Amino acid sequence: MTFSTYAELNQKMIEHFQKGEFQQALELVEREGVNFSSDRPLVDYWKMCAAARLDDRVRVYEVADRFHQDGLWYGEMMWRLTPSFKALQGDADFEKLVAESLRLQAQDSSDNEAGTLKLLPEKVSSESPVLIALHGNQNTAVGTLPFWRAAVNEGFVLTVPQSAQAMFKGAFIWDDLAASFEQVKLCYAALESELKFNPAGVILAGHSMGGLVAIQMALAGELPIRGLIANVPALPFDDAPEELEKALISAKERGLRACFIMGDKDVDIEQDAIKSFVEKMKSVGIPCELEIVPGATHDYHPDYDAALVRALKFVNND
Repeated sequence: MTFSTYAELNQKMIEHFQKGEFQQALELVEREGVNFSSDRPLVDYWKMCAAARLDDRVRVYEVADRFHQDGLWYGEMMWRLTPSFKALQGDADFEKLVAESLRLQAQDSSDNEAGTLKLLPEKVSSESPVLIALHGNQNTAVGTLPFWRAAVNEGFVLTVPQSAQAMFKGAFIWDDLAASFEQVKLCYAALESELKFNPAGVILAGHSMGGLVAIQMALAGELPIRGLIANVPALPFDDAPEELEKALISAKERGLRACFIMGDKDVDIEQDAIKSFVEKMKSVGIPCELEIVPGATHDYHPDYDAALVRALKFVNND
């Protein structure tokens, strides 16, 4: 069996794990993983998980050691929260590799110096509008800039926090929503103290999982913002329609405005679900628009720039 994309291999690995076929999973990823060098952190992760399920600790540590020797690392949550590694916790050799991973992460300036990125327009004042934009999972602040840079030319102060939740080198996530909310609120407070901006000019935005965080915070009223822009977002309240209804009504009363953007070629999201979510927002009276960009996928597309500019104008009611 051959795979044209890593996503296909990943799906097959999931199927093996769901069936408890760990030996088949290990043989598969050992054989096919070499074809996806750009996805090495995920490929090696699967190798270690499968080996751990087979209680082949030697193989787990071999993969981890080679990974570290090449200057790569995993965040602590990967080591501590992965079910396959549960039996390894406390093992002396396992704790050594976790410590080495954290050491490499701490000295990795390419990731750690990102912090919160900020791009300023030519003229900045307390009346300048602000766009706080969140990257998607397994991305970085730098990596998500193309989605939002066009806002700067429209006079917006653009600030892009990088999640503190490290998955592996070059990949940060927002899976802990409580921690994500707190980090974004700290970012907002720091920017407010620096620029003394008007909250009526602040828009919260996000791509993919960052879009989910932005939606959740906007609906919950976690920040005093003008509105929301979500680019191909994951969606909240899938199994809690009553909570969604309450959140939407509350957001409507606060005067929230929203705009969603997605590409018509995006196969990484449920497009119908986003369309339905937009209609739900409209049904309670929230001014909301959806723009579908022809030819665009889940990744950045140049036509997203014009869509963002239109979204900014809509949310600002220009």
